[in-house]
Amino acid sequence: MSQSRALWLIFAAALLVRFAYTLGLYFTMGAEALQAEDSLLYFQLSQVFVAQGDFLRDTGIAGSFVPETERMPLYIIWLSLHQILSGLSEPLFPALTQGALDAVACVLIARTAMLLNPRLLVPAGLFAVCNPTQIIVGAMILTDSLFFFFVCLMLYAAVQWLRQPAWRWALLLGLALGLGVSTRVMLLPALVALAVLLPLAAIWLRRFRLIGIAHMLAFVVICAALQAPILVRNINHYDTAQLTSQGGAFSLLWVAPLVLETRDGTPHAEGARLMQDRYKQEIGGVEPDNPFERSSLMSATARRAISELGFGAAAKAWLIGGAINLFSPAAILSPPVSTLPRTGFYDMAGDSKVAKLSAFLFNNDNPTYAWVLLLSFLALLGVRAAQLWGLGAGLIGQTSRETRLILALLLLWTLYILLVNGPIASAKYRLPIEPLSAISAAFAWLTVQGWFQRRALRRQAQ
Repeated sequence: MSQSRALWLIFAAALLVRFAYTLGLYFTMGAEALQAEDSLLYFQLSQVFVAQGDFLRDTGIAGSFVPETERMPLYIIWLSLHQILSGLSEPLFPALTQGALDAVACVLIARTAMLLNPRLLVPAGLFAVCNPTQIIVGAMILTDSLFFFFVCLMLYAAVQWLRQPAWRWALLLGLALGLGVSTRVMLLPALVALAVLLPLAAIWLRRFRLIGIAHMLAFVVICAALQAPILVRNINHYDTAQLTSQGGAFSLLWVAPLVLETRDGTPHAEGARLMQDRYKQEIGGVEPDNPFERSSLMSATARRAISELGFGAAAKAWLIGGAINLFSPAAILSPPVSTLPRTGFYDMAGDSKVAKLSAFLFNNDNPTYAWVLLLSFLALLGVRAAQLWGLGAGLIGQTSRETRLILALLLLWTLYILLVNGPIASAKYRLPIEPLSAISAAFAWLTVQGWFQRRALRRQAQ
């Protein structure tokens, strides 16, 4: 089978699986099955954008709007385009196009794997096609699926540039990263990391040329230019060079309470209330009107609280959160499972995440949910073991110097994503690391295939 035909088959299979899942949810459970906690907010923001032509948030007072500063604009534009084309503000159309976009992401994963070893193309592509995290999250009206596509495009362009430093890959890298940042700002630190690591990697591979400096400059300029409209607005309106004001609330109401929970078992909801009370006390009860100033004050309160809780509690919270993000089954995000009545994870009894997890698995008030979770977890555990084996085979096996370097860089990317997410636990947060998961699984497949082939040859020789 030719590589081109294989890629088209991967795309078609991925599209079929994602459309079947999305349409199945829609026609059996209704439009609500395609929406998550933040979906309504994104629809509201897109409706305002279509009506006002600007990134504004409705204050609830008739005719009163304020600039939207917490969310990046691209997903709002994405939903707005669907509303303009269809005349409707409902989830099915964008959910289907997200499925198509994720099918393209599967092709990008397969092409990236092919650059490491042509034999990886089909298995890596098929693992991506069948990846439940991609399938389930792609059907949700959230930023994750669009963000994931740009991540896959960014990783593909970076690997291509390493193999063959050229303008087209540098420009594609800048475009992918810039659009990714315009979707979720968490990708911004990757701008500096890639601008430093890619030239160093090229030097190590003895492929670096002085033109590579120009490539990296162009890559940085393109990425920065795509953020210019929001940056200029924030400078003019709020006298700040920050892109979003979301960091403060994230740190104060999620990160700090979860560190507190790790230390002494304080439930998350109670911890968030305590942090909110501390914040109000520290600012004297009067919040500034500037959302970026509020975010800075919240972040400062969160940093002080985490510092007081101690490095050990913070490190433990990050490790547990990372483990849950890696090993939490995607099945529990799917509406047929997630809508089952049961006690939520953060509401379970227990003085630690480990105790809560044990109670969640074995003392859940809904045995059906508990069994789905347990079986999915065991299946995922087996997959992770195979992927670890495959990653080891790629890193220390009979692979090229280039392949080992690229896998090491992808592993650094995985660690970065786990670090950024910190103690926030959900299967959807691991979506950006799924390219490495598929490639590692493909390496494991090749290893098993090679073992059977060698065994068959030995039998023939006898």
